[in-house]
Amino acid sequence: MRLLPPEAFAPVYEPLVGKRVGFIRPIGNVGDQLIEMATLQLFNEYGIRCKHQDPNEPLDESLDLLVYGGGGNMGTLYMNNWELRSRIRRFGLPITIFPQSFSSEEGRDYAKVYVRERASLGFCPAARLAPDLPLGLEWTERIAPVRDTGVFLRRDGESAVRRRWWRSDPARVCRTPVEYLRLAARYRRIITDRLHFAISGLIVGREVTLLPNSYHKNRSMHETWLVRFGCRFAQSVKEALAGFVASRAPEIRWQHTPLVSFSSRIPSKAS
Repeated sequence: MRLLPPEAFAPVYEPLVGKRVGFIRPIGNVGDQLIEMATLQLFNEYGIRCKHQDPNEPLDESLDLLVYGGGGNMGTLYMNNWELRSRIRRFGLPITIFPQSFSSEEGRDYAKVYVRERASLGFCPAARLAPDLPLGLEWTERIAPVRDTGVFLRRDGESAVRRRWWRSDPARVCRTPVEYLRLAARYRRIITDRLHFAISGLIVGREVTLLPNSYHKNRSMHETWLVRFGCRFAQSVKEALAGFVASRAPEIRWQHTPLVSFSSRIPSKAS
């Protein structure tokens, strides 16, 4: 299932058509790998020549520009990626930042910057809003759910939700984006504060509630894009579970309606 068609990403990809692009892979987890999986798919869709440029190796002189991938976060929250961007700036090529979230101002000039949600425009007003790239990921594998509700919470400094010890962090359970998608597919309903696990759940057609993270990213992504795909937002696991129960309330009431009461509402032939 693909949430957005390739045409939705034309403002990001069309300026690169006919160019020789060096792709810079941000430092990140399996959610960032999911972004890269979508990024490369869309490069192929648009017929763009792309090769990976290792930031620690000499620059490939055949390249026209560099693209910094959509993972890793802009600003200073993750210093390893801040330093990575410092290294690639020394190559001297124009750099396009693919759709990102900003946790703080970057204070650097790039050829083009795209942000994936509206709140980040406050840190980079010159950026252009574009969809998060996994929203364009094509995934055709069909897996039937085998469990009802899964609660998956992150275990790092970006967490903003109270976590019980037995809750799983999907970024630690999975090693590849395919495993991410397959794990999400096992559940009918998903509650998570991992943004790209929530998106994985939407891609495989599951009922998803996204929880907040430590800054604006999750809420703003929900308001900017995910709400249109039926994703809910809740402040806590308890609130999310209550939302699932409320959404099933008509079904529950129907199951508990006494038969005599139901029968009494059937109009007679005379009426």
